[in-house]
Amino acid sequence: MEETKDLEKLEKNIKIYKRYKMFAYDFIFYYSIFVIYFTTVKNFTMSQIMYFNGFYTLFVFLWQIFANLITERIGLKKSIILGNILVSLQSLVYIFANDFIIFVFAECMGALGFTLKSLSEGTLLYASLKHTGERKEFTKTEGKANSRYYYYDAITAFLSGTLFMVNNYLPIILCFVNTLISLIISLRFSNVSEKITKKYKIRDTINDFKLVIKKQRVKAIILFACVFAGIVSVSTTLYKSIILEMGVSIELNSIIICICTIFVGIGAKQLFMIESKTKNRTLTFFSFIYITTLLSIGLISNACELNLPVTIVIIFLLIIIGFIQGAYRVAIKKYVLNFTTSKVRTKITSVYYMAENIGSTVMLFIIGIVLNYTTSAVACILFSAVSAVILFIVLFYMKDKLGLKPQDYSPDEINNVNIS
Repeated sequence: MEETKDLEKLEKNIKIYKRYKMFAYDFIFYYSIFVIYFTTVKNFTMSQIMYFNGFYTLFVFLWQIFANLITERIGLKKSIILGNILVSLQSLVYIFANDFIIFVFAECMGALGFTLKSLSEGTLLYASLKHTGERKEFTKTEGKANSRYYYYDAITAFLSGTLFMVNNYLPIILCFVNTLISLIISLRFSNVSEKITKKYKIRDTINDFKLVIKKQRVKAIILFACVFAGIVSVSTTLYKSIILEMGVSIELNSIIICICTIFVGIGAKQLFMIESKTKNRTLTFFSFIYITTLLSIGLISNACELNLPVTIVIIFLLIIIGFIQGAYRVAIKKYVLNFTTSKVRTKITSVYYMAENIGSTVMLFIIGIVLNYTTSAVACILFSAVSAVILFIVLFYMKDKLGLKPQDYSPDEINNVNIS
């Protein structure tokens, strides 16, 4: 009888998760208007906004080291609840605070919240499916849950501009309401006890990095991920600033970002088509198209005044940016996983996420300094040129290093990660 009740609770977890993820995956009503909100309502500069984003990725990197310890101590459900509380408080700070230091503290708090959530949500779903005998349904269930978020995000991105015009604070207030909904739904989860075979230690992270450094091909792909993640993080904020600097209306700005969001999803689904054409040069193709497109946006916005043809061209270029971002996110995860065995997959994936945050942090802080002296359009041109050089060097380094098959790892190489 008790076993049946436990099974029902786990099945309930799976149903709740699909609704929960739609609200909890990321901030809603926020990303399409955050640049204009912080610059016009909170009177921050674009340089400071880049610093916010840089501090956030830095804190995510640091919390990734300690979040495992917290989750082991309090369990999956409480970790998810705590994460949602912290994210709710972060969005509340966005409404009431005006001081830069307080916003940095909010980024620290939110980074811990999102790290706890990302670490625990998927694990809770996987554990619930495993105990109900449906482990193979994980990818399908997670995919459905995430797709609901993307539809919801596209709709709210479309509405955010109009809501901002009604009241500058309305999109952020709705963002806060959305985080409260996530928190309320998370309270309905039933905890799942996962057997921990080995307790996490901070030294494990050091050993994970040691493993990656020893593997030339894995090191090459993670180095690329580190650089490209930084480029994506900077460019995503830069192009939103450029659009506003050109004089695009807030309503049209929201529509453009909504379209870009849709094409991120389309790009993710069309990776197989791109790979069938580019073969083993997919990352080189992504790099060339992305940097060329980003440079074009900077040059056009710096040289041309806003009119209908220019607006159409900018929208077209941003669609390419969104499409490449979507395809790249799927591709890089696929390549990282393909170059590993099951014994080292978790370790290397952990390093991959940390490397992305390191790359994003460094580039966001650097471009933040640059924006103290120039416009977003000029910064975009300079950033694109420097990024092109860096990517060329990284791609040249990667040459002849990719293609590692999982079975190429020897037992000694795998065991080296456990050497203290």
